[in-house]
Amino acid sequence: MRWMTILWRIGTVALAIGLALLIAWLIPSSTGGKSGWSGSIEAGQYETGGPEVWSPQNGLRISVEATDDVRVYLLGASLPEIDNLKTLLREAYPNSERPDLEVFIEVYTLPLIFFHEAYPEQTLEGEDLFDPQTRGMVWNVTVLDKGLETHPEIILWNPPPSSTFSHELFPEDILRIVAVVANPASDTVEVDVWIEEIVAVAPKERIIFPAILLISIGIGLTIVWLISRAQQKFEGALSDRG
Repeated sequence: MRWMTILWRIGTVALAIGLALLIAWLIPSSTGGKSGWSGSIEAGQYETGGPEVWSPQNGLRISVEATDDVRVYLLGASLPEIDNLKTLLREAYPNSERPDLEVFIEVYTLPLIFFHEAYPEQTLEGEDLFDPQTRGMVWNVTVLDKGLETHPEIILWNPPPSSTFSHELFPEDILRIVAVVANPASDTVEVDVWIEEIVAVAPKERIIFPAILLISIGIGLTIVWLISRAQQKFEGALSDRG
C-alpha cells in the first residue's frame, strides 16, 4: 500500500538523521585553553575559580583533586543577571567606586552578593576585603550555603562530596560560570583544580535526545513496514495456493 511506502521512507529518513546526530554526539571534543589553581582551603571556607564565559559550543572540563573530601559546584548566570548583581553591590557598598572594591565586585560578584544577602548590615570598604577576618566571613561555607539556598537556579553541577572530581559541562546558554570548592571539614585541605575548554562539533546536551528520538521513530516505522510487507507476502502466498 502506498501509505506504508510513505511510512517506510519517513522511517529511513528519521533513522538516517538520528544516526548522523548520534555520530556527531560521539565525536570527541577538541580541547582549548587550560587554567587552574592549587592551594590550601581552611576549614569551613571555600574558594572560587574563574569566572569565565562559556557557551553551548564552548564548554568546560573541570578536574579537582583534594587531600580530603570537599564540595564542588559549578555556578552559572547569564551576563545580564551578573550585571544586575554588580549594580546591586555598587548600590549596597557606598565606596564601591574605589578601584580595589570595584575589582572585587567585578571578579567575585557571586561571593560578594552571597555575603551581602547573609549580612546586609555589613558595609565593606576596599581595605576591608584584605583583612583576614573579613575575608573569613565573606568566604565562609555558611555564607555559601545561604547564597545557594537563595539562588538554587544558578547551580549547574553539584556532585556528592569527594576528593576527586571530573566533569564536562556545556551550558544551554551563554553563561558566566564560577567553579567553587568548599571545605566543610575541620582541617585544612590541599586542592588542585584544572579547568579546560572543550569545543564540541554540536551542543552535546541538545542533540542526544533528538538523536535517540529520531532513531526510535525510524526503527519503529521500519518494523511496521517490514511486518506489513511480510503480511502482504503471506496473503499473496495464500492467494496463489487458492
